[in-house]
Amino acid sequence: MFLKVDVDELKEVAAEWDVDAMPTFLFLKEGKAVEKVVGAKKEELQQAVTKHMATSSTSA
Repeated sequence: MFLKVDVDELKEVAAEWDVDAMPTFLFLKEGKAVEKVVGAKKEELQQAVTKHMATSSTSA
């Protein structure tokens, strides 16, 4: 699931999750951040999605 948060409107959410730059992608597992990709880094983001999809399917 992907969510988009307007950090200008929800500053407390940005502070809680330590979002300092846009875009920031957080990968969460059981309510905790397990990986963070800052910036529009297509390859890094694709690798993170692939990695966490693999761990998600093996832990189910």
